[in-house]
Amino acid sequence: MDDKKKFEIEFEDDFDAWLAKHDEEKAKAAPPVPVAKRNVEPAKPVEQPQEVSSGGSVADIPVSRRETVKNFKLNIDESILDEPVVSEPEKPKNKAIYFAARQPSKAQIEHRRAQEEARQQRQKQEKQQRAKQRKKESDQVVRLRFALVCIIVVLTSVLASMYCISCINDVLALSRDDELVTVEIEKDADYKEIIDVLGDNGLVKHEWFCKLITKFRHFDKETYINGIHYLTADMGVEGMLTAMQEDRTSGETIRLSFPEGWTIPQIIEKLAANDVCPEEYLYDALAKVEFDYGFVNTIPNDGTRAYYLEGYLFPDTYDFFVSDKTGGIGENPNSVIRKFLANFETKWSEVYEKRAQELGYTMDEIIIIASIIQKEAADQSQMADVSSVIHNRLNNRSSYPTLGCDSTKKYVTNYLAKELGAAKANTYMSGYDTNSTRAGLPTGPICNPGAAAIEAALNPSDTNYFYFCHNEKGKIYLASTYSQFQANWAQVLKDNEG
Repeated sequence: MDDKKKFEIEFEDDFDAWLAKHDEEKAKAAPPVPVAKRNVEPAKPVEQPQEVSSGGSVADIPVSRRETVKNFKLNIDESILDEPVVSEPEKPKNKAIYFAARQPSKAQIEHRRAQEEARQQRQKQEKQQRAKQRKKESDQVVRLRFALVCIIVVLTSVLASMYCISCINDVLALSRDDELVTVEIEKDADYKEIIDVLGDNGLVKHEWFCKLITKFRHFDKETYINGIHYLTADMGVEGMLTAMQEDRTSGETIRLSFPEGWTIPQIIEKLAANDVCPEEYLYDALAKVEFDYGFVNTIPNDGTRAYYLEGYLFPDTYDFFVSDKTGGIGENPNSVIRKFLANFETKWSEVYEKRAQELGYTMDEIIIIASIIQKEAADQSQMADVSSVIHNRLNNRSSYPTLGCDSTKKYVTNYLAKELGAAKANTYMSGYDTNSTRAGLPTGPICNPGAAAIEAALNPSDTNYFYFCHNEKGKIYLASTYSQFQANWAQVLKDNEG
């Protein structure tokens, strides 16, 4: 055997069992031998090992089995080893005999090398495939993230744009509601506090933005009117603040004159007819607003007067802002009333106050007297004499408990009943009817007197008259006694017939 070829023979541990099994399988495969012809010879000891060919039978060896194995020789055709090995023999699980060449041939090496290269090629392709798959998945993740970021950016931009538009809309008031909202502003409130009130009433949505814009627009330097205001969201925050300013400077205006002797219902009716302010808002302001004028605090407000500011809306000519639509608010009702009251405050001078104290009357009592003079006198020339009759009666209440003036009763029937209704107006009759039920002065003024009537109330003529009457042409008849008054009244009837 060539020394370059070496083999290993591995046997099972129980060689006797294996050999017995081998003999049994061989016996089954060989044809049976007749017993008569079988020559059985006793085994002879062999001193020298004999050469056994591959085709020999182990049963013919006259030695023990283990000695046979020790002298066992195997002839192998070496040309078979040069053939390429397709695959390595599988190792028996039970350690059966197998042969392994320690030095593979070139063909085996090349075959194995080809197999290794093919395996490496497959691994490379699989690796490349996995890399492509990972890149594809990574690209999908990147695209998904990018799309998500874009969506977030777009949504954020849309929401930010909507928020900015909503903020700006508080100023521009685009597509805002035109429904009137009543708000009440405290005295000495600044623009920030007013904007907070507007926000609480739903007139603006973003108070902080409105405060920033209005401060930039110098609304923080303006003075605002306290009290009740009637506003709409479509005015915008600047429009609302402007409407509440004490000294408003923008908007279309109208000049209106109010004669001496007009009542509050007459004044309000004219203001509403000229689109300055609706009637209900003016009446509401008169009833609820506490106007910050010193003389207003001295006016009795015990509920016995129909309008406690009657007599103090000084008759004059005024400029008012007007609305650009019917029923709208051109000027805030507080501002409208303040114009009348501010004018009265300038007219009621210290001279008037001093003279009223000399006569023993309050400002309010003088205004009540002046309102009666304004309604009873046919013209300014009669005012001092009419004033003397009123003062003479007030100074002689034991003889003349009532003033006996028709104008105080007509205030209820002609003016209050028209505005309040006859039933409610009659509840005030006892306080105003100086013909029968009311002793002394009525509970309040019956109109808004002018300067001439106020001066006549402060400076009556020095007479002893206690009666007066007029014919239809306004001629006055004065009398000191009731009999003279009856004669004068007969003359009045005669004048009216002619």
